[in-house]
Amino acid sequence: MKKLKIVMEQTMLVSFLVLCAVSLYGLLVMRKNEWFFDWYTPGSILVASFLCSLVTVLLLYNDKYDKELSALMHNLVTLLHLILMYIIIIAFGHFCNWYTTMNGFVLISVIFVVVYAAAWVGTGIMFRHDEKLISDALDNVRDKD
Repeated sequence: MKKLKIVMEQTMLVSFLVLCAVSLYGLLVMRKNEWFFDWYTPGSILVASFLCSLVTVLLLYNDKYDKELSALMHNLVTLLHLILMYIIIIAFGHFCNWYTTMNGFVLISVIFVVVYAAAWVGTGIMFRHDEKLISDALDNVRDKD
């Protein structure tokens, strides 16, 4: 159940970040050039975010990643995660026409890096919040005793 919660949280977080970036790009760049998005673009972003969330849960949210891996292996698994996520995004970008030129490819790559970093920060904030809730609940139980 916890992994399903993480998949849903990651999907919502990444989708929100990507849709914000795409919206800003649409307002600042596309609108003045009278360009537009295809009707399926928001849905393809959600599906790509969901697949990226599955990769995240399978690679990073297991007992081995947190406890059994050496520092080198931990970094290699994180690098593998980054590469797999990038492959998913570039493949979706190609098949869903998120980009058609080299400039579009570079823009998708930049958006990927920004969203990847923001997702790490957002996930850290969510985990700290969950830890605080658990800590507060334990403190309340101790106070009652």
